[in-house]
Amino acid sequence: MRKLAITFVLLICVAMLFGVEKIMLYTSVPTEIMTAISDAFMAENPTIEVEVFRSGTGTIQTKIAAEVEGGNLQADVIWVAEFSYYETLKKQGLLAQIFPEEANALPDNFKDPENYYYAGRLINMVIAYNTNELTPETAPQSWTDLTDSKWYDNFVIPNPEYSGAAVAAVGALAINYGWEYFEDLRKNETVVVRGNSDVAQKVAAGEFPIGMTLDYIARGLRENGSPIDIVYPKDGTVAIPSPVAVMKNTDNMEAAMIFINYILSEKGQKALVELGSLVPIRNDVNPPPNTPPAGEILDQAMKIDWKAIEELTTEINTKFADIMLF
Repeated sequence: MRKLAITFVLLICVAMLFGVEKIMLYTSVPTEIMTAISDAFMAENPTIEVEVFRSGTGTIQTKIAAEVEGGNLQADVIWVAEFSYYETLKKQGLLAQIFPEEANALPDNFKDPENYYYAGRLINMVIAYNTNELTPETAPQSWTDLTDSKWYDNFVIPNPEYSGAAVAAVGALAINYGWEYFEDLRKNETVVVRGNSDVAQKVAAGEFPIGMTLDYIARGLRENGSPIDIVYPKDGTVAIPSPVAVMKNTDNMEAAMIFINYILSEKGQKALVELGSLVPIRNDVNPPPNTPPAGEILDQAMKIDWKAIEELTTEINTKFADIMLF
C-alpha cells in the first residue's frame, strides 16, 4: 500500500511538472477491465490521462451519431466490439489513417488494409453453462443444439440493439442458418437480456443453465470462483477482432497514438490477458490459462461476411426484435 501511495504521489508530481494531455475513449470494454487497463497505461504514461465513456456498442453508435450531427464529437479513440461498425465510420470520414509501430507485430487479418483500425483484442461469442447444472459432456455442443426442446426456457442471449458482439453473432447465425433459427429459439422460449455481462451473470447465478455470451466475461467469472464454463461450438465460434481506432477530429493525436501503440504492444497485450482474461492478438503473448490462442480459435470459427453484417445491421436489429421481443 505504501509503495502504491508513493507511486501515486510521484505520478502527480510528474503530471504537475509536465502537464497532462487528456484523451477521451469511447469503449464497450467492461468498466472494471477498462479501468484496470487505463490505470496500467497511465502508470506507464503519467502525462496522459484517459477519460472513459463506457457503454454498449449500440449506445456508443447513437452517441457518436448525435455528436457528429451536433458538430461536437468528443471521442479521441474508439474501441468497441462490432467489427463492421469501423467500416461505417471509415466511409463517413470519421477515422484517422494511422500507422502505429506496434501494428507490425500483428497478423494481417487483425489489420485494416487501409490502416484505419487495428484489432486490440479477440473476443469470442460462445456457449456458457452453469457447472452445477451441466458437465462438459451434457452441455450443448453447437449453436443448432440450442433449438432442441430439452433447452425450453433454459437459454438466455444478449440483445443486438445494445451489444455490438451480439450484432455479429445474430447476423452470422442468421446468414448461416436463416431467420428460422431464431424463430425456433423463440418457440423454445429463449430469453433476451440486455448485454453479455447480464447473460454471464445469470448463468453463473443459476438462473439459466446456458447462455450465449463472450468468452472473456465467462472466463473472468470462472477465475473468480463462479460455477460457469464455456463451450466453443462445433459449428463455429463467432470470433470478433475488436478494433481500436483514432477519430479524425482529435486534437490529441500524439497522446492517442501512444495509447494505441500501448494496447497493441507486447506489454499492453499482456496487461489485457492479466487484467481482463482477454485473448491477445499478438503471437508472442500467451492467452489466458486453458484458453486456445487466437490462431486456433480463428481456424475453427464460423465464417463471417463482415461487409454483409455492416450492410444488414439495421435489418439484423429489426428482424431480431420482431422475432424475439414481440
